[in-house]
Amino acid sequence: MKKVLAIFLIMIFISHIVIAKSEQNDLITIADAITDNGLEVDTWEVTLKEHITNEKMQKIIQEIQHEQTFLKKENENSIIYSVLDTHKKGTISVNYKVVHPKNNAYSSELVVTISGSNWDKKIESAYLNNVSQILNTYFTENVKIFACMSTQASAIIEFDKKIDFFIKKLELRQITTQKDSLNSTKINEIMYGYTPLIGSKITIQDTLVNVQIVTKTLSTGDVQYLIGTPILINEY
Repeated sequence: MKKVLAIFLIMIFISHIVIAKSEQNDLITIADAITDNGLEVDTWEVTLKEHITNEKMQKIIQEIQHEQTFLKKENENSIIYSVLDTHKKGTISVNYKVVHPKNNAYSSELVVTISGSNWDKKIESAYLNNVSQILNTYFTENVKIFACMSTQASAIIEFDKKIDFFIKKLELRQITTQKDSLNSTKINEIMYGYTPLIGSKITIQDTLVNVQIVTKTLSTGDVQYLIGTPILINEY
């Protein structure tokens, strides 16, 4: 019985590793969809989040508090410790943040953001090295990973063509869209969908979602595409 339980626990551990490995590759799936659509990646960002114990929080703070970029901020609800990694690899920046709620009913949260501009095989390799090291050092199988990329096209006339390509390339299903029919904002369309190509997922109104695409018109007249998984967590 103990042997069976041990094997079962090992299988669970391995499955979590596979899930984490899959989710760290979600950004690459988005990048491929953008470049194969004849577009260039402008900016990208991956955010890793996980609730942590006070003991782990103190350990992380001790590690980062001597960095030159270390900051401590306080607001009504929490104390925030952060540091920007000064040892950048290429064009990649890494920001570490520990959010400690003043209300003891809530646990602290570790948030690590990896970001950059442009995208090529060299940047992809550097990103994979960064995210793998960070996951292995600071996070467990309970980590939540959010990825997003931005790109733009010069002509709004190609809007439907570009969107159709993203739908086909990402194998999107269960698609829902919201459109600004009154043109009251610069946002043209917000699309949600699910793809089997991406590991992360959430449920919205009993529907699986792991891709969000926001299109908006820029002041230049160009159309910007923001693609996030499982959803975009920053303002757009």
